[in-house]
Amino acid sequence: MWATTDDALTYTGIITTAAQVAQAQAVVELFADTTEEALISGKNLRILKLAVSYQAAWITQHPDAFTNMDTTNVSQDQVSATWLHANAGILAPLAKRSIDRLSWKRNRAMRIRRRGEGTMIPRLLNATSAVADDNDPRWEPMSGGNL
Repeated sequence: MWATTDDALTYTGIITTAAQVAQAQAVVELFADTTEEALISGKNLRILKLAVSYQAAWITQHPDAFTNMDTTNVSQDQVSATWLHANAGILAPLAKRSIDRLSWKRNRAMRIRRRGEGTMIPRLLNATSAVADDNDPRWEPMSGGNL
């Protein structure tokens, strides 16, 4: 597990059960497109801990998270709502934001050098993999500054 009930309480102030944390873990794994078995950098592990904590707390207030229906507009008693994104009914907003910050979920600017300009980025580099660590020396900023 990337997070515990204590983590969820620390980061959200909401008491969760072990079952809710396990449910949150499953949802985050689905959206983060990775599992506990993957090689993940320390920075990404912290982000995943936050995502699971936020999702577990969110589940406490959304018991229908596993049984709701996909909609684009909800209207009840003259009050209506439109989901901000396709998974807003099943993914906590802060969990989504955390998942979007994972290194393999972000767009990275890559500078591919021409032949003869020094080292080349390996042809088989997988920029969307959890194994591609943030500190991999093969990544270089395009502008010379920090990304």
